[in-house]
Amino acid sequence: MKPAPFPLLLAALCLACWPVLLWFATGTLDGSNDSAGLLAAAAAAAVVAFAPAQQTLARPLLLPCACLAVYLAATICKVPVPARSLILAAAITALASSARQGKRFDVALLSLCILALPFAATLQFYLGYPLRVLAGDVSVFLLRMNGVLVTREGAMLAWHGQLVSIDAPCSGVKMLWTGLLLASATAGARRLASLPTAAALTLAVVVVVAANALRASALFYVETGIVHLQQAAHGAIGIVSFAGAGAAILFMTHRMGRSAP
Repeated sequence: MKPAPFPLLLAALCLACWPVLLWFATGTLDGSNDSAGLLAAAAAAAVVAFAPAQQTLARPLLLPCACLAVYLAATICKVPVPARSLILAAAITALASSARQGKRFDVALLSLCILALPFAATLQFYLGYPLRVLAGDVSVFLLRMNGVLVTREGAMLAWHGQLVSIDAPCSGVKMLWTGLLLASATAGARRLASLPTAAALTLAVVVVVAANALRASALFYVETGIVHLQQAAHGAIGIVSFAGAGAAILFMTHRMGRSAP
């Protein structure tokens, strides 16, 4: 028996998980989050819509139904909706992968579905400070290599009685989200397998952490007066760091696509 068309199956899946859709809509429009997740959702839709025709897999609904069963069990156990949204992301990925992409599970598509979820405020709360500390540690290493005997105190860099703060906007959470979006979208467009996609996502994290540390190091020279630049240099340094990280991520993911079988 031929399975139902993909749009109908997707609509049925989303209808069965309607609390997540309601949470997604309210969370995306909430002022504490931003609507950038819609860009990831659009990228996921494009990856699925422009997928070339593939042979239908045997039992294509097996994994999506298993994900749906896990979702229903989580609902019965009263698992919070944000956690259940991850299960729905996996179910949508499994359905789209088997019905449209000729594979059981596309890691790049899963990454895009997760990035589309309204977790911006949550990520900033849980990852903001650890990323600031990590950027501070790497910055201390880089600055000491250049002969500047700086130390880290919390999320600040201390030097000769001066404290330079690595504040929340410089935590790199948004840069990390964007870097993962670039890697996921490129891997999805290049139809990379699971292992190269996972490697691209891992490298994207490393590149973003390094770029954010370089930004913090450059701003240290400006804030301490070692290098005198105009006030606009603060934003310019951030833009250059962001652009460099994005270019590196795109280049590496593209190279993986060329070397993959």
